Amino acid sequence: MELCDFFKERGTDYKLPEQWYYVLYFCALAIIAKIGIESRSQRCTAMLLKYLKDKGVIDYRDEFIDKITVHKEKGKESEVDKREEARYSSCIKNDEVIKRYDKMILICKEAIYQTEEIIFSPNDFKVPEELLE
Repeated sequence: MELCDFFKERGTDYKLPEQWYYVLYFCALAIIAKIGIESRSQRCTAMLLKYLKDKGVIDYRDEFIDKITVHKEKGKESEVDKREEARYSSCIKNDEVIKRYDKMILICKEAIYQTEEIIFSPNDFKVPEELLE
């Protein structure tokens, strides 16, 4: 999160979507690590989080999961797409990124808070049996 302020102050806006994405993605990795699962696939990590939420194993906002999801549908974007667009664009400064700055910082902070609630919860999270088969 400190890097976000650093990049904004220096006018390197193109780096911000990447930072936001990885804050959300690392939250996802921390949550699945809590239940003993390791993932090396961004697509699978998001799908697993959605599955765990739908099964009631975790309480995590859909918005956070959606932002790290790789969408196949045309016209549906996530932070994955915005990260790639900013990263591989020829622009260093990006007004659209700056317009989203406060909102994305808040979303990242909320995701970190919810992740901490899950990680430090005294509840025993278990991998659903159907995933072990």
